[in-house]
Amino acid sequence: MKYKIFVSANQKELHEERFAIKNLINDNSTLRQCFDVFLFEDLPAKGKSPITTYLKHVCGSDIYLGIIGKEYGDKGKDGLSATEREFRRFQKDCLRGEMLVFVKGTSADDAKRDKDAQSFFKSIKAAFIYKRFRNLDDLKVQVLNSLISFLDDQGEVSKVPFDQAVCREADYEAIDEQAVKDFLQNRAIKLKVKIPKTSIKDFLVNALKVVKKENGVLRPTNAGLLFFGKDPSDTITHHEIRIARFRGTARSEFIDSQEIKGPIYRMLEQVETFFLRNTRLANKIVEFKRVDIPEYPFEAIREAVINAIAHRNYNRRGAPIMVAVFDDRVEVRNPGGLLPGLNIKKLEGTHASRNQALCNIFHETMDMERFGTGIGKMKKLMKEHGLFAPEFSEEGDFFVVKFYGPGDKILDLVPSIPEHRQTDLKKLGLNDRQIEALRLMVNEGQRFSNRKYRNIFKVANKTAATDLNNLVQKEMAQTKGTGRSVEYLAK
Repeated sequence: MKYKIFVSANQKELHEERFAIKNLINDNSTLRQCFDVFLFEDLPAKGKSPITTYLKHVCGSDIYLGIIGKEYGDKGKDGLSATEREFRRFQKDCLRGEMLVFVKGTSADDAKRDKDAQSFFKSIKAAFIYKRFRNLDDLKVQVLNSLISFLDDQGEVSKVPFDQAVCREADYEAIDEQAVKDFLQNRAIKLKVKIPKTSIKDFLVNALKVVKKENGVLRPTNAGLLFFGKDPSDTITHHEIRIARFRGTARSEFIDSQEIKGPIYRMLEQVETFFLRNTRLANKIVEFKRVDIPEYPFEAIREAVINAIAHRNYNRRGAPIMVAVFDDRVEVRNPGGLLPGLNIKKLEGTHASRNQALCNIFHETMDMERFGTGIGKMKKLMKEHGLFAPEFSEEGDFFVVKFYGPGDKILDLVPSIPEHRQTDLKKLGLNDRQIEALRLMVNEGQRFSNRKYRNIFKVANKTAATDLNNLVQKEMAQTKGTGRSVEYLAK
């Protein structure tokens, strides 16, 4: 359910302030999920009395948000301005509603208000708490703080972040100690430290602090359950990654799909397996080396998925992380937009998270840096691979990262391929003839018969047969056909 806010202010004098509040709420994913804003300016033209119309909306609102400036405003037959009339109606009919009043200017400016505005302000000061502001930015900060406080009072915002909160639906039996052992081994390798000699339970309680004692019972926090739970989705039902390979460039027909659940690190392994089987791996012979050319640098995709897990809004239920593989791009979407104060155009180098406990565990295995370098890392990996930097955007309530692939130019990515994806053919024992034949097979798609091999390299029948069969034995080539019609082609 969304709470309804009625914005009440002199339309002429405080036009910018009215719309600044509406934009603040609509541009913030957290506030947008919780509030609907009513401005009289948004109403379509109708034959009904405007006073009747806006007073009806006042009565249907949960929050009256009034702004007082220098001018009282035009008076009606009852001697009241629209702002004071709305204020009185809300005060009378919405006894459980919230009154938020913001006054433009300092106390020194109060004498500059017209007499009616001073009288209206005086009646408010006598019975209500109000906030002052000097400019639009100041107003937005005051409104943001007031609305967050309202949500907190309603129990909509927990005082303890989701990932740090104890999961009271589970006890220590929900922890998979083997997952913790795997984590400790990975941590030891990454940090070059020894595996701690303490028990698994002590490590979770005292080092990671993801298991806590409540009323004598050990219970995992939500972070502990997400990383080390036997089945986290039993209690955190929206903990899921949905990944799909679509045909073409639109979400119309999928070729492969999977719903991935479980402890976080095992989910990452499944994402990698799915991704590798649904993206291309090209080959090319460069000089005396065979290189494997992946369509995307998976480490960049993995970084985006880790960021999605760490920064998603876990209070948003019914919305999983989504990874989509298209012919021309890969998209990673996580529910929950940017936190207040972050700029989509200036994300690199900034670090802010709504799930600090999750980030801390990722830090332990060096899967996430502490200094907001994830954006720069993704850009660097894509650039080194010969691809454009990823695009970052907010689409509705989702934060989206888009990676654009090479298309038909995948073989142009060769210069960026690291050493571990290069095979030295000379070290495998191939001679110059075999390397050149393999280049023609792989790079140009040619097929070789024994005769073609003899003619190109001027060798005897036996030498040609030995060379070609040796390529097959080393799994560099394959045969098609039998007897004298046999052909050799790239594997």
